[in-house]
Amino acid sequence: MVSQDIQDSRDAYMKLMRGHREKSPSEIIASVSETQRELLAILISVDEPQALVQPAPDEWSLRDLALHAVFTERLIGKLIHHAARGGVPPREDLEGAGIGMMPNDDGRSYAEVLADLAIMNTALLDAVRDLPERPDVVMQGSHPFFGPLNCLEWAGFQRVHDTDHIQHARKIIAAIG
Repeated sequence: MVSQDIQDSRDAYMKLMRGHREKSPSEIIASVSETQRELLAILISVDEPQALVQPAPDEWSLRDLALHAVFTERLIGKLIHHAARGGVPPREDLEGAGIGMMPNDDGRSYAEVLADLAIMNTALLDAVRDLPERPDVVMQGSHPFFGPLNCLEWAGFQRVHDTDHIQHARKIIAAIG
């Protein structure tokens, strides 16, 4: 059973995402870029040795969180682009998609991961910036927790996802001291 706190959070997040339906691309970009900048600033505030520390053996380090953010933001940008045009991303773009998805670790440095996150931030905002004049809002891609989302809701979801990552990053930093 899902706790009332989780249900309340999900409902608040859904309201935020659905609110993006009425927003212009420039308003969505302003909203999403705010949380992108905040997350990146938090992640940049620690050095590589700190970024590799896991608060507990089964928990993510800041580097793990950053890898996840890069992976998911790339996917969400592709979902926005394709859904807005009535399609779905190619199958290979969806590989590994799911809650808590994590790409294979290729050994990049923390600085390289953060540079990739900055690139994915721009790519996602470009996907919103490049929306057709009348994006397809009927086409939906399914999120495992939030259900079917159209291109504008996926754009709003990025703010929700970043907000969750911001809270997670702060908890990791507090735990590793």
